[in-house]
Amino acid sequence: MKLKPTESERVHAFFSTTAPASKTTNFKERAAMPLNEAFTALIQRVHDNNDYSVLRLDASASKMGRANSTFWADVKNGTVSPPIPLGVKAVGWLMKELDAILAARTLASRTKLPLDIKLFVSLLAAPRLASEQCSLTTDEAANV
Repeated sequence: MKLKPTESERVHAFFSTTAPASKTTNFKERAAMPLNEAFTALIQRVHDNNDYSVLRLDASASKMGRANSTFWADVKNGTVSPPIPLGVKAVGWLMKELDAILAARTLASRTKLPLDIKLFVSLLAAPRLASEQCSLTTDEAANV
């Protein structure tokens, strides 16, 4: 008699269907690696979300459980998404992106899934960064 798999066995089987993430530091190689379906779904939910709440540095660092200087180091290392400009000297972070990073880290730790956090963050912020680059190019063209 075959027993039905438990809920945790089904979750583990679902999340362990893709290849483990590489520890490479080359962005092009990392972008070519597949990301687990659960993390890809999480990124898609963030992109579909139209909430654009912004947190300033203190609130963002506190949400991530980091000191301000450590939070900036995480941004520089690519483990936190880059800030969005709010003014000449003001920046902030989208709350939905910070929530997604925390959710991905939680999912990875609870399910023992491998997570390339730099790949996750780069895919998470890619549409926003691409649109910012296009608007900069348009603004530069208008000034010519």
